[in-house]
Amino acid sequence: MLVRIREGIMQADVHWLTPEMLAVYLIDTGDGLAVVDPGPSVTREALEQAIGAMGATFSDVRHVLLTHIHLDHAAFAGQLVKESPRAHVYVHARGAPHMEDPSRLLASALRIYGDDMARLFGDYGAVPRDRLVVLEGGEHLKLGHKRLLAGYTPGHAIHHIAYLDEKEGVVFTGDVAGEATQHNTPALPVTPPPDIDLESWRTSIDLMLSWRPEQLLLTHFGQVARPQEHLEEMWTRLVDWAAQVKEMIADTSRSDEYHAEAFAESEWQRLTSGMPQEQAEWVDRKSIQSSWPGLARYWRRKEKPKPPAPAESA
Repeated sequence: MLVRIREGIMQADVHWLTPEMLAVYLIDTGDGLAVVDPGPSVTREALEQAIGAMGATFSDVRHVLLTHIHLDHAAFAGQLVKESPRAHVYVHARGAPHMEDPSRLLASALRIYGDDMARLFGDYGAVPRDRLVVLEGGEHLKLGHKRLLAGYTPGHAIHHIAYLDEKEGVVFTGDVAGEATQHNTPALPVTPPPDIDLESWRTSIDLMLSWRPEQLLLTHFGQVARPQEHLEEMWTRLVDWAAQVKEMIADTSRSDEYHAEAFAESEWQRLTSGMPQEQAEWVDRKSIQSSWPGLARYWRRKEKPKPPAPAESA
């Protein structure tokens, strides 16, 4: 289903796993289409149908804007450029090598998802080097008649970019703004391993707030009409979750799996307390549980003893 966001900007629900799980944003630049986070390869057909509803095909795609390279956002990018002869993939410098050669990325993901990899994501094709546009953050991108500002926004991932449409005042946030639903559910952090970093995350939030956006466009899922309220709520919850996880990992008598399940259950109950059942069903318990390992890794890396400094020579 296509939803019009602003002039030339459409939102497509590609029905990854369930409805309203993953939004792909399509931008009519006047010189072909731009696709923000094309999603996993398993949603290829849904994306093709959404583009078709705009009167276009994959061959009309000129720009593939990645917020980051996690599989649910970027797995289809390699295949898409094969079918879009003039398309280029925009990606942060820290993520670009993994788009050109995704073997290490896939090996890491396999340790987390195991036999579910193919079902969840499908193929993750490589992107040729000459089809990559490597970003550092701060670039003003001219895409047809559209002007986008690329902002480096780590915290969720070291290779994360958010894109501001400077005229329309909307930000394509990827996961650095967390997730929500269109059912008035709470703003939730998204904190998978391996490189969650709270300090840089706060800086990224402040950057997006400095843009004074009128709307946030979340990948998971959809439009946020009160950007500052959403971002501050998400940040407050992120700090709270981090504190809970720090306390839990100190209890070594229980496994990480036990702690993650207990955290998800208690947090889901707290978040949905007083909600009507039909609203509470939209608060994703699995997403909460999957955030525990990333925060645990954050604390363990932070608290790992540093090697002693080398002795100074006389």
